[in-house]
Amino acid sequence: MSHFDLFRMTMPEQFIRDTIIPATNLMLSDPLTISEFYKWLGCQFYMACFEGVSNRTLWWSAQPIDMFSGAPFRLNQFMSRNRFLDISAALCFTDEKAPTVVDDGFVDRFHDVRKMLAAWNDHMQENYIPSWLNCLDESMSSWLSKFCPGFMCVPRKPHPFGNEYHSICDGDDGKPIMWRFKLVEGKDRPKKANGEWAFPSDYDLLSKTAKTMVEMTKNLHGTGKVVMADSGFGVREGVIECSVRGCYAATYVKKRGHWPRGVPGDHIDSHLADAELGHCETLVQTYQNQRFLVHCCRDSKYVAKIMATHGMLEEIQDHPTWRKVDGRWKSFKYTEPFSRYSKAKHWVDDHNNRRHDPIGLEEVWATKWWPMRQFTFLCSVAEVNACHSLARGKREQTMPQLEFRRQLAQELLHNTLDVPQVLPQAVVAARRRSNTVHALKKRSREEGKWDPWTRKFRKVDTVYLKLKCHGCGKKIRTYCSCDPSAPLCSVCFGSHINGLDLQT
Repeated sequence: MSHFDLFRMTMPEQFIRDTIIPATNLMLSDPLTISEFYKWLGCQFYMACFEGVSNRTLWWSAQPIDMFSGAPFRLNQFMSRNRFLDISAALCFTDEKAPTVVDDGFVDRFHDVRKMLAAWNDHMQENYIPSWLNCLDESMSSWLSKFCPGFMCVPRKPHPFGNEYHSICDGDDGKPIMWRFKLVEGKDRPKKANGEWAFPSDYDLLSKTAKTMVEMTKNLHGTGKVVMADSGFGVREGVIECSVRGCYAATYVKKRGHWPRGVPGDHIDSHLADAELGHCETLVQTYQNQRFLVHCCRDSKYVAKIMATHGMLEEIQDHPTWRKVDGRWKSFKYTEPFSRYSKAKHWVDDHNNRRHDPIGLEEVWATKWWPMRQFTFLCSVAEVNACHSLARGKREQTMPQLEFRRQLAQELLHNTLDVPQVLPQAVVAARRRSNTVHALKKRSREEGKWDPWTRKFRKVDTVYLKLKCHGCGKKIRTYCSCDPSAPLCSVCFGSHINGLDLQT
């Protein structure tokens, strides 16, 4: 598959055809096609391969290319500047009417992107099967205006301002693919006048964190697969609810002001204070008649804890680790829960790192419209997924993201999706036919197949030998006079004289 094919595979193209393009064409005098949409997207990707061009109109400048100023190349041969700006201004991501207080009793500030994000998740759920081990964490879509819906500041993130997405990845061979995300709406989640949620969830009876864990692992319910979650998801109710639904969640436990409920962290620390490096124990707890486990491992400076409903303290022989204790390096082997966590904990962060480095698509894609930024986030996620899919398919190292983007942009700009494809016609070998008129005849006694060399029927011992009809396969003795080598029944003979080809 080409880079363009991989990108189309990771994008909800059916949603683009059915919703984005028709909704956008309502604002355009010249209708937008799927091929032109991808060319417009190719211009965005190509401009994101270079930094330092503050004015995007320079990519369509009539001035000669100068290595010390302006844009390094021109995009006029693919799309005019006015057409590019018209599409950018008219682009729409929903074809539904926005709810109002008068008609619906609430206002949805996420209306412009809600259908698009749901379409992306549905596309991945239908077409992607996650691996057995996954990582649940957060991603940030950078946006500096605090007046956008769902705005928040997460200081520990490299891009702290903007919208937070709960996201989940699997990382076979260290090549993570993000297969589900959820926009954190927070206080901007719309409510009706009677206090009910405008867009209710199947899991609203659970706590916020537990509901998020169950919703994010929806694709894994009933599969028995494992999800390693960040310490922000360290809630015993969420771990148990995932287990009840057939997937096994495990979260790293940290003390953020206080220990999570069900984890007596201070007691565990004092109990393992004098344990040797690498020593592991499991605390068995019960909550609402459901058993959950707290796996504990003595590290060099602290006691690591993982809350789960599964896992055994068996050492993984091929997963050793090293710590510097009192000026000397010591080694121990991870047990199963900690081995899985150490392998999967960075998969979402690695995916986010590829989105932003070396040149972030969101940083170069200049926009002052918040829904466009969320579409940019979706495109950058699909781009990283396509790059890792290529590496997985070829079983090679993942190519640099910028190199993949330049090749992808080239194929986007040169796409020919709207050009009608001429399918090659199959070459049918000519058969020798007589010039006689069509007439249904019957082979005589002791006559078999037609011999093309002697131009006669072969002699056989069977008195009335039947052969399979050339059209339907029924055993008969009749044939057409124009071609004795092809047995035909009376029904297929009628189709034959009307010019229908009976060859299969």
